[in-house]
Amino acid sequence: MKDLILQKLRADYTVAARDTGRFAVMKKNGMKFVISSYEIRGFGSMSVIEMSAMLGLMKMESFILTAETKDLPLFSGDFIRAAGRCTLLEEFYDTMIAPLPEASAEGFRRVKARYADLPPFKTEPRWYDSIRYDFTLGASDKSLKTLKETITAEYWEAYREAAARADDADPAEKKARTRVYVDGLFRNGGPAVNQFKKLFGEETARELFEKYIFACR
Repeated sequence: MKDLILQKLRADYTVAARDTGRFAVMKKNGMKFVISSYEIRGFGSMSVIEMSAMLGLMKMESFILTAETKDLPLFSGDFIRAAGRCTLLEEFYDTMIAPLPEASAEGFRRVKARYADLPPFKTEPRWYDSIRYDFTLGASDKSLKTLKETITAEYWEAYREAAARADDADPAEKKARTRVYVDGLFRNGGPAVNQFKKLFGEETARELFEKYIFACR
């Protein structure tokens, strides 16, 4: 997934890797995290978390894309393989300055509708459900091992089309709205934030997420 998104971004923008320093590789309790962060010049930021655990029996790849020069939702993707089970999440969060145009929302909904037959991945209610768009996709099925690239590419195209019609944005205001979301994760909880806080402590987790994962500090 990350390679696909990076390839798509490089077709339109200059992509520069950030030095993540001591966060580049993080290990604790048999878990290994590889952290990458990128500046998408003229657009925003992208980060990648690659995790392996249980001697490689569990693997996760996640990306987060935050737009700064265009008023777009926060876009994140996760692919998890564990015990023969494959789970894909393609999520969109409202960090918008103005409401998302309906034409853009419909583009994302068309992608989700094409995969309506996939077994859904259900989560418990969370505080951010109210700002997670209805075109978010969550599914669990072995077929996702091969389908994940296709689905991610289709969501990317919908995101690119949304970018073409999106209003220009003040990068400082977009970063501020992303910070509100990140503060919510630390205050109210979220799977990744909770895990990093437990393993490495809140101060380290907050620096990682604000500086490199969401690039909003």
